[in-house]
Amino acid sequence: MIRIAAFLALLVVACSGESCTDPAISPSAYTTSDAVISSESVFIVELSLACANGAQSVTLYADVNGRQFPVTRGQDVGKYQVSWSLPHKQASSGTYQVKFFDEESYSALRKAQRNNEDVKAIEPLFSVNIDHRGAWNGPWVSTEVVAALIGILVYYLAFSAKSTIQA
Repeated sequence: MIRIAAFLALLVVACSGESCTDPAISPSAYTTSDAVISSESVFIVELSLACANGAQSVTLYADVNGRQFPVTRGQDVGKYQVSWSLPHKQASSGTYQVKFFDEESYSALRKAQRNNEDVKAIEPLFSVNIDHRGAWNGPWVSTEVVAALIGILVYYLAFSAKSTIQA
């Protein structure tokens, strides 16, 4: 019985993620800039994480404007990525703050949301600001319309010149 209890305790310790103290990050981000060729604006945040305590398998969660996303771990040690998408009309230009939580602070965040408590009181492990310039919707007038108008103008000028010469 003691062996089973020891095994279960070891299993819990092995399955739980490590906590990170004093994180050092180097983030990079991508956002959709062309709405003509895509149906939604995509946000991708990649980062390298180094912890002062040497933790390497930190489980992270991201919070963007009240929506939570799991953060995926890369193949390289300390590499993480999170992505999400929004319709172009909802993805206004500006700065988006992405808050990253470890397991402990994420569970506190979820508990606060369930109990309708103030979620701003929960401190993230770190946060990253993403600048989104908005998505370009294309020119106001399509090139086909401009070409047709130029063709009509050339035809009118040629027809009026022909009428003047024949008169």
